[in-house]
Amino acid sequence: MKEARFSTLMAHFCGLLLLAGALSALLFSCVYFGGRSLMTQYFENSDFQEQLTEKRVQELQNYVEENGLAANDASQLTSWVKKQPMILLEIYRANVLLYSSSAPNEQMDNEEKSPVYDWTPYYRLNFSDGEAEVVIYANDTYRWFSSLLTTALILAFLLFLLIFLSGCQGLVRYICKLNNEIHAMEGGDLDAPITIQGSHELTQLARSLDAMRIAFKEQREHEAAIFRANQSMITEMSHDLRTPLTTLRIYTDILRFKKYDPSQLSNYLEKIDAKAAQIKQLSENIFEYSLVSRSQDIILDAPAPFYDVFHDILSEMAGYLGQQGFSFQFELRWFPASIAVHPPYIKRLIDNIASNILKYASPEAPVSIKTISEDSYVGLAFKNSIRYRSIDQGSTHIGLANMRAMMEKMGGECRALQSNATFQIDLRFPSHREKI
Repeated sequence: MKEARFSTLMAHFCGLLLLAGALSALLFSCVYFGGRSLMTQYFENSDFQEQLTEKRVQELQNYVEENGLAANDASQLTSWVKKQPMILLEIYRANVLLYSSSAPNEQMDNEEKSPVYDWTPYYRLNFSDGEAEVVIYANDTYRWFSSLLTTALILAFLLFLLIFLSGCQGLVRYICKLNNEIHAMEGGDLDAPITIQGSHELTQLARSLDAMRIAFKEQREHEAAIFRANQSMITEMSHDLRTPLTTLRIYTDILRFKKYDPSQLSNYLEKIDAKAAQIKQLSENIFEYSLVSRSQDIILDAPAPFYDVFHDILSEMAGYLGQQGFSFQFELRWFPASIAVHPPYIKRLIDNIASNILKYASPEAPVSIKTISEDSYVGLAFKNSIRYRSIDQGSTHIGLANMRAMMEKMGGECRALQSNATFQIDLRFPSHREKI
C-alpha cells in the first residue's frame, strides 16, 4: 500500500495565513463599515458639526478682538486658519467677499456681490473696521472617520498576529517537546517514546527519531545480551577447564610421587593423555567461539538448492559415523527451495554435530536425520539417544554457542532440545523462493 503523502509546513503556514487574513478582513469590515454607518447616522441626526462651527466662530471673535483685526487683515487671519484643521474661512460685508483662506494673498478689491445661500450659516463678527459676515466650511466628522479607520486596521492587524502566533505556538511547543525528548534520549533514556503528532515534516522527523531510538534500544539490549552470554560462557568454560585440569594434576602427582602400581602406569598415562586431549579440544572451542562471535559480517554465497548444499556433506558424515558403529534413520524430503549459506560455516556445523554424536550419543539407537520446513524456513533436524554416563566425557556448551552464532550470521536459527534420554538440534535456514 502506498504511503499517504504528508502535507508540508509551507502548506500549514499558508493555511494559517489565509485563515488569519480572512478573519482579520471580517473584523475590519465589521468594525469599519459598521462603525461608519453608526457614526454617519449619528452625525446626520445631531448638531455635532454646528456646535463645533459655533465654537470656532467664538474663538475667531476672541482672536480678532485680542489683535484688533480688520476684516481684510489677510496675513493674521491666515495665521489663525493654519492652526485650525481642514477649514475654509470666508468673510463678507454687504455680500462682497473681503477675505478667503483658499486665496489669502489675493487683494479682494472687487465690488461684485456674491449670492446668498440659505443652506450656508452666516455668523456676524465685530472687526476693528466694522461688522462682517463670516462663513466657516469644515468637516470635523472626517477626523472621526479617520480614527475609526485607524482603529479598525489596528484591531484587524492584532487579530491577524494573534491567530498566526497561536497557530505557530503549537509547532513551537511541539519542537520544544521534541528537543526535551532528544535530550532525554542523549542522556540514555531509550524507553520514553518520541511524541508523534500532526502530518508534516516535523512528524516525519519524529518518526525517524523514534525509529532511531528503537534501533539504539535494540542494539543496547543486544550488546547487553552478548555481554551476559560471554560472561556466562567464560564462567562455564572456567568450570569445564578446571575439572580436567584438576584430574590431570592428580594423575601427575600420582606419577611424580610414584604412588601407583607399576601395572597401572599405562592406564594413568592414557588418562593423562585423554585429559590433555580434552583440554586441547576445549581451547580449540574457545578459539572458534572467539572467531565466530566477532562483529565482522560474512559473505554468503548465491542461493543454491537445498539438496546441493547438504546432500554430499551429510553422506560424508553418515559414512564416518557408520565406521564408528552408528546407524541412521533418514527422513529426507528435499524441498525445492534455495538457501544462501557460508560454506565454511556449513562444514563446521556438520563437524560439530558429528563430534557431539560421537562423544555423547548412544550407538545402540539410530541417529535420526530429517528435513524440516516451516513458514519461510527449511532445514535439518538431528536427533539421537544420550549415552549413559556421557557426562564423564566432559560436556561443554561452547560448541552449541558456536553453532548458534554461525547460524545467526547466516540469517538462520539453531534450536536445541534435550530430555533425559534424547538430544535434538535443528538448523533452520531462510528460503529464497516459495516452496512447492
